[in-house]
Amino acid sequence: MEFVKKVIVGNDILQVVRIRPFLLMMLSQFFSQLAFNMQHFVLIFIIYGLTRSNTAVSAVILSFTIPAVLFSLISGVHVDRWDKRKILFSTNIIRGILILLFLVPGLHVGFMYTLTFLIALATEFFIPASSAITPLLIPRKLIMSANSILYLGVYGTIFMGYILAGPLLILLGKTYTIFLLASLFFISTFFILFIKPKNYLDSKEVLPRPKKSKNSDLSFFKEFREIFPFIKKTRKVLRALVVLTIAQAIIFMFAVLGPGYVSTILNVAIENLSLILIAPAALGMVFGAFILGGIGKKLEFRMLSAIGFVLSGIIFILFPIGGKVTLYLPIVIALSVVVGFAISLIFIPGHATIQTETSERLRGRIYGLLNALTGAVSFLPVVLAGGLADLFGVGSVVSGVGILMLIISVFFFVFA
Repeated sequence: MEFVKKVIVGNDILQVVRIRPFLLMMLSQFFSQLAFNMQHFVLIFIIYGLTRSNTAVSAVILSFTIPAVLFSLISGVHVDRWDKRKILFSTNIIRGILILLFLVPGLHVGFMYTLTFLIALATEFFIPASSAITPLLIPRKLIMSANSILYLGVYGTIFMGYILAGPLLILLGKTYTIFLLASLFFISTFFILFIKPKNYLDSKEVLPRPKKSKNSDLSFFKEFREIFPFIKKTRKVLRALVVLTIAQAIIFMFAVLGPGYVSTILNVAIENLSLILIAPAALGMVFGAFILGGIGKKLEFRMLSAIGFVLSGIIFILFPIGGKVTLYLPIVIALSVVVGFAISLIFIPGHATIQTETSERLRGRIYGLLNALTGAVSFLPVVLAGGLADLFGVGSVVSGVGILMLIISVFFFVFA
């Protein structure tokens, strides 16, 4: 009972939401992320409806992911150069306008891919800017709790986007759904107008405006190379980058395997994927975020991430057994809740570590590097996951991923 009392009564989340600049940022990010995640599924439905081609859907997903690999490093450098509020404002306006262009009559599918690519490109500037500005809105001691709230919003909007995209297209039709997505981006922009970081102009860490150089390419590479001595020296940041990259790659792999797991192992309709796996995992993330908001700042990231990998690894090994057990669906749902909790132990402290251990003048580039690493490292496992599942079965691959996570947890906790 004493533990529960500490978690609830002493939870810093309640203190964080009373900070006005952060509250505005949280509301802005909620509407923006909801629009971005809904548009993923809306555009997939629209393009599949036009083409009836799975290859065309794959091209949509590539249009969203390629910018992360190609432009994350560039966006990170420019986020450190520019006013982060202006980046957030501009990228939401740009994305809102681009999504409206899908209403052009007789729009060619190739142009749809181009628009999708441009929306993802604008998002590559939005993501590091939103992550880098967070420590400027709140005291250092509340960063763990702030990340708990923000990642509740991120994963909540992914879940809501997955659930709402189809019904909205059915109820509203393509035209009004597109208008709704654009409106959400513009509403997000409205909240950004009132965000005033307390130390945004006064911080001594703010990166001075770069001097004009005759060779901007040399200036860019010089600025980007600045982060590597810092990462080498700051082992906590290095560990956070590696752990977050591996964890995201594993999540992408399971996203590929999820439909096959539901249909072949559990023998239920694919449409139940969200109810069996995604919704319970989101509930687990909510629970984990609330716990971390209360006591997370007292625990080391190395220990939390190791626990997260161990729990996830054990559950992944148990997942394939689910279909062979009586009353297996409740068991799988419970396991999904635990996986969501385990994921929160990896991602929330990981991002809090990066934000607390880096200065404002480097933070944008660090997040640009993280996005690039995630995109590059995830590509091969995601491609292999489907092929390996076809060869050896979904259950074998899911169990293999679980064993890999256990090995990673031992390495980082014992040797790193």
